[in-house]
Amino acid sequence: MAMDVCVLVFKGCTSLSSIGPMELLWTAGRLNETEPFFNVRLVSTATNPLMSPSGLPIHCHSTIEEVTKADLVIVPAFDGDVLSQLAANGAAVPWVRVMHDRGADVASICTGAFVLAEAGLLDGKTATTHWIAQDLFRQRYPRVRILSEQIVVDHGRVCTSGGATSFLTLTAYLVEKYCGAEAARQMAKIFLIDMNKGPQTAYAIFSTQKNHGDREILEAQEMVERQGSRELSVVELASRVNMSSRNFIRRFKAATGNTPIEYIQRVRIEAAKHALESGSDPVDSVATRIGYDDVGSFRSVFKRVTGVSPTEYRKRYRFYHA
Repeated sequence: MAMDVCVLVFKGCTSLSSIGPMELLWTAGRLNETEPFFNVRLVSTATNPLMSPSGLPIHCHSTIEEVTKADLVIVPAFDGDVLSQLAANGAAVPWVRVMHDRGADVASICTGAFVLAEAGLLDGKTATTHWIAQDLFRQRYPRVRILSEQIVVDHGRVCTSGGATSFLTLTAYLVEKYCGAEAARQMAKIFLIDMNKGPQTAYAIFSTQKNHGDREILEAQEMVERQGSRELSVVELASRVNMSSRNFIRRFKAATGNTPIEYIQRVRIEAAKHALESGSDPVDSVATRIGYDDVGSFRSVFKRVTGVSPTEYRKRYRFYHA
């Protein structure tokens, strides 16, 4: 018997993260010659059709008032400000909770994890979401532990996935989970999906958090970014902004979420990522250029921050700049 799958469509959701999974599951479902694996519907939280942020009208099969039971519910990503979109789509949260209570498995794509967390389905669990929204997620849902490097996190009946096109990986994972490895491999071949996608941290752009309102810490951040490969000690940075080292470390961590040492390392690793993406210099040369005399130490820090080695990072991402 085919699984009844509902892909939620709400105001402000990206059309890619709703229509994409529907198309993938529809195709995968027909790999079974005797009976389709999935019966997939788009379900609207409001009017039908709904207009996507890009101006595409999405015609749904049903509305949430018409659907009272499902085997699997997939929650897509928000486009734009997450909290305002969450507030504008209040009907989605209780519906997802009710579907889960009535037996549906639930999976989220990207910032759709906020809907699952708002519904209380992630309390006491681990989860993932788009790397750019992870700090906000941690602040809003302290009972959920974010696994920042993971593309997919599965707790049996509740599953979350990372940012943007990670819906491809999630959908392939769900096909394997419900239909077996061979069906997932066939679907991955049809859609050219990389089943061994690297950690989400490799994609993350280091966003220097500067909206904290601490003028002295902002000055220290800018000093770090201007210095490039020149090593700045914590003592020197603290002195330049007229603070004791202890007070400087405390305020820096409170403002940015990183210790000064972590911040310096991440600024350097971001420079290394750009060098590896756009050039062909040996890894040792890249390490030296950004201020690491110990190449082993550089490799260790790089892998801790990105989840992959410098060599593997170059193999995966340099072709985008070819």
